[in-house]
Amino acid sequence: MKKIVVLLLFFGLNTFSYSQDADRFKGDIASFRQESDTLDLRDYDALIVGSSSVRMWQDIDRYFPGHKFLNRGFGGSQMSDVIYYMEDLIFRHPLEKLFLYEGDNDIAWGKSVGRVKRDFKKVLREVRKRMPDTQVYIISVKPALQKERVERQRKYLRLNRWMNRYCNRKEQLRFVDVWPAMLSENGVPREELFIEDGLHMTGEGYKIWANKITPFLR
Repeated sequence: MKKIVVLLLFFGLNTFSYSQDADRFKGDIASFRQESDTLDLRDYDALIVGSSSVRMWQDIDRYFPGHKFLNRGFGGSQMSDVIYYMEDLIFRHPLEKLFLYEGDNDIAWGKSVGRVKRDFKKVLREVRKRMPDTQVYIISVKPALQKERVERQRKYLRLNRWMNRYCNRKEQLRFVDVWPAMLSENGVPREELFIEDGLHMTGEGYKIWANKITPFLR
């Protein structure tokens, strides 16, 4: 009996933690809901969900002539936030293709690779169950010049390797690896791909992402 109580308490606190963390995005989600009320999904080819690297890609359609993306990027987000807001971010927009970018902030804020993997699996299981015809594309974590991210590079690479293996084992799941193309010949992140904060990308950085994503739109 004591074990059951402890487990219930753990899961209750875990859910409460998700709720507290996700509350900071209420404004973003409210804006998404308002916009979604007026959308005609037939106008869109793909949905892209993720953190600030996605949010700041406001001119995404310019990189993909003939295609139209629905952008659901919200800055500072982690995969646990996607879990909390899945209904508004994903399931309200059952498009043929879903591109997902998370994991970057998760590791930066101290989560273990194992925790991030579990969160990814939870999202992907729900998508497969509720949107079985949707092709899902996981975008690898990108490198960065920011000191805190460089210090966590090994964890990012571990997560990327796992995502690659996981995608290779699953139908309707593909891995979009942007990491190698964003490195110089010396194996360090290319400065011209990043704005002054050393984390977010310039147009040149987004060109690399577009080059990696384009083959999956054919």
